[in-house]
Amino acid sequence: MNFIFSINILRKASLLSVVVLSLTNCKKEDNFIGSELQNEDLGVNKLSNFSIVTYTKEADSLRADELSTATLGSMNDPDVGKTESSFYTQLRLPVDNVDFAGTGSLTDIVLDSVVLSLEYKDYYGSLDPQNFEVMEVTEDFYLDSAYYNGKSFATNPTNLVVPGSRTQIPDPNSSVFTATDSFPAQLRLKLDNSFGQKIIDESGNLTLSDNQNFLQFLKGIEVKVNNSGQGPNQGAILLLDLISLNSSVTLYYRDTASKDTLNFSLLMNTNCARVNKNKHDYSGTLIPSQLADSTLGSSVVFVQGLVGLKTEIEFTDVMKLKDSNIIINKAVLKMPVDNTAGNDFDPIEQLLIVRNENNLKYLLLDQTMFAGQAGLDNVGGQWNEDDSQYEFVITRYLNNLLNGNFPNNRLTLETISAMVTPNRSVFYGHNSAVRKPELTITYTKY
Repeated sequence: MNFIFSINILRKASLLSVVVLSLTNCKKEDNFIGSELQNEDLGVNKLSNFSIVTYTKEADSLRADELSTATLGSMNDPDVGKTESSFYTQLRLPVDNVDFAGTGSLTDIVLDSVVLSLEYKDYYGSLDPQNFEVMEVTEDFYLDSAYYNGKSFATNPTNLVVPGSRTQIPDPNSSVFTATDSFPAQLRLKLDNSFGQKIIDESGNLTLSDNQNFLQFLKGIEVKVNNSGQGPNQGAILLLDLISLNSSVTLYYRDTASKDTLNFSLLMNTNCARVNKNKHDYSGTLIPSQLADSTLGSSVVFVQGLVGLKTEIEFTDVMKLKDSNIIINKAVLKMPVDNTAGNDFDPIEQLLIVRNENNLKYLLLDQTMFAGQAGLDNVGGQWNEDDSQYEFVITRYLNNLLNGNFPNNRLTLETISAMVTPNRSVFYGHNSAVRKPELTITYTKY
């Protein structure tokens, strides 16, 4: 983000606000007390006793292909159940006309090992042991095709990860060292040599002449986990950088004639078709009953990443302000969070609030009045750990709603980058005995 540019925008916005307030002969006070206060001289009012209804819904389906970040692993969150993430990716030759033997004989080439390396970007959850699997894909998938979350491709059922490498405790915080160099933290899975040997055996053949032919020979791999015994508060989702140069499948081999020790890497990059896949099992939680009966989302409601859940919010009586000769100076929606201490499942850092009309979603004008991060900063939605809540500024939205420019449909809270954000947030609902969502409006009469 360009910091100077953002400051200039904010200064212009502040100046504009001063001009508007001057034209309407109104002043804004910050020391309001109680749910409603009036200043007869200034005509300034504040209301916060609106009726709000909350609902939990399944998140909308999203494109799952060609993301730079892959998610892998599983976790068992007592609030939202079990989540499992996996991905498919093609592998590509780094050069055309690959011949491992060179000018020598292929019988001199001895394969020592095959390693799948995946560079870590981050993780979410608890770093407990996970059981990793790699399968060879047997179905074509394409870079120029659209694939949505939940898409599966046919695979060979044989797990290519050798037994001694299958169960690992992920370590996203430690660099990898070799005799001569160091690399960023990686998940490294040793694969069966048969996977690499069949590639070496194609040396000098049409199969290794270019990537078009190679992808007919090796369509790709699926990387997933098998953690059937995972208990509550266990497990994590790993975020991996698939397009890093450190993410590859590397064949380590020797030329017994020349005595050279060599390696050859199959690449994962932006030319590879890549598809993420997320699954959610809500068994044993409140969520199945809420999804079956939306009226049950009165005590707690949920937003969950990885295309899990969204929260819908209905203002049932805000239209009582329509045609009442008011201008809303500020409107703030507060969504309190049930942030249970003692687990590794933190709330979502940044939420998005959208309005719905004719089966389409629209960003609020409070966000689109500024571009990029400045718009997000203006509308809010950042996790406030101190107050255990999110706040959204929806001033322009409500003014347009009362002026009849939008229908009074439900607003939706969802996560940004939902295909690669594993966090979740648990909100207190409208009938919670602890805290409730609150809409506060400051307005002036004219």
